[in-house]
Amino acid sequence: MTESVEAPEGDAEWSALLAGVTGEEPRFFTDNQLYLAYARNKVQVTRYVSQRGRFGLVLIVIGLATWIYALKVDWGITLVLGIAGTLCGVAMVGTGVVTKREPAPREPVERWISEATGELGHRLSEPTLGDAGLELAPESARCLIIVQRDLLADLLLKNGAGRELAALIVAESGYPDALAREARRVLTERPDTKVIALHDATPEGVAMLARLLKSRLFPLDQRTLVDAGLFPADVTWLAELAPAIPAGHTHRVPVDSLSYDAIMTGLRGVLSGALSIHAAIDAAREPRG
Repeated sequence: MTESVEAPEGDAEWSALLAGVTGEEPRFFTDNQLYLAYARNKVQVTRYVSQRGRFGLVLIVIGLATWIYALKVDWGITLVLGIAGTLCGVAMVGTGVVTKREPAPREPVERWISEATGELGHRLSEPTLGDAGLELAPESARCLIIVQRDLLADLLLKNGAGRELAALIVAESGYPDALAREARRVLTERPDTKVIALHDATPEGVAMLARLLKSRLFPLDQRTLVDAGLFPADVTWLAELAPAIPAGHTHRVPVDSLSYDAIMTGLRGVLSGALSIHAAIDAAREPRG
């Protein structure tokens, strides 16, 4: 049995989701952010009887038949076996009902994006800053933020995060090229520059720090890096993500599933000493006495 998930029925509902993602400014956003806005509180729950449960049903039938036979013919060991078989079957059925939780499908979001006209000017579908210069760099960088994916660099840079955080922002691929060259210069001339890694809660993301320490693009092998990325264990504790991502799916969550405000809150916290964006976001949510 599967509990159905309803997509927003009209453009007005989709527009409301879009407004929540872009904010009043409006901001640039990714498909992952729009999907999370849609998927929140839409986890699909499926319940079914496993092979263990089906075997338990068979055992109940056999046990009851043996029990009835024993009541009529033999009150000895046959009755005991019938009762034991029935009870074992009941126990197996009780533990044989499986509940499966899946995140909402992406198809409604993808369909709406493909059909939308005139509303998605701030949507980031692919990296476009390959030819950008140093206009996106802060006047004076106090840190270097290296992100896992090129599109994540676009999300931060196009929304002005570099200047707001006084940070050079590049992808681990060396994108954008001009900012990557500036990052190498800063790392060489200022060895004390703080380096922060921002990555997805995926196997590739979790391994990002090890890759950076061996990187030929950036001189990082002798440095201490702050791993501020998203980890699978963080997902179930973050209020923005938990209502959309079931526990069994926390190992493939892009960090830009978080809203832009949440990502910025996390990065500001890390720059102020928090050990991860999860810790920084949690600290920002705690009431101040």
